[in-house]
Amino acid sequence: MPGTAGTDRRGLVAVARVAKAHGIRGELCMDSHADSPLLFSSGATLYLEPAVQPGKGKARPRPYVIKSVRDNNGRFIVTLEGVADRNAAEALRGSEVLIPEADLPPPDEGEEYLHKLLGARVLLGDETEVGVFTAILETPGQLTWVITAKGGAEILFPAVPEFLLGLDAEAGLIHIDPPPGLLELYVGAPDKPEPPDDGLEEAQVDGAGGATKGAKRGVRGRTGK
Repeated sequence: MPGTAGTDRRGLVAVARVAKAHGIRGELCMDSHADSPLLFSSGATLYLEPAVQPGKGKARPRPYVIKSVRDNNGRFIVTLEGVADRNAAEALRGSEVLIPEADLPPPDEGEEYLHKLLGARVLLGDETEVGVFTAILETPGQLTWVITAKGGAEILFPAVPEFLLGLDAEAGLIHIDPPPGLLELYVGAPDKPEPPDDGLEEAQVDGAGGATKGAKRGVRGRTGK
């Protein structure tokens, strides 16, 4: 049965969203942010935070026990104790699905959980500042990140491996290689960082036969997690 009282969100992590009701027996269709199906095993407890309704404040997450779960073309079909029919399931449409952070398995090498990256600075490969990673959107076939630029514009970034250069939750940094024209679509060309002062002068020629002094430009490597 669902809990009679909600809890706050401290210590809980969003791992999925209720997309819609499924069938007439109270089943829920969930889009998962997590790869591990073990997070949705029968008997486990999850928390649902209802979508914000116009004119109402944000509701507190409430616990539910999973009765059954099955895969349906990449989505989870979940039955919860206390959700017995389609009307009850429809009332939960749009809810965030949360679990205790302590229940998360450790990430694989080179991977990070997205909730630990929220608030990270987003940079291009040449260290050009893009903005801050502020939200995750569920879009068909992929995750879309919301990157908030310095002026407040929101960039919708397709978070697929070919556009990600490095993730470093500890340093709070994300390096990306966006598809051509994406940033210009939202904010125009981003400001390039000033080149480091290496103490050498720019190229100059003293007269027709004078000596030339050249400034050297180095390339810095970077390792991302």
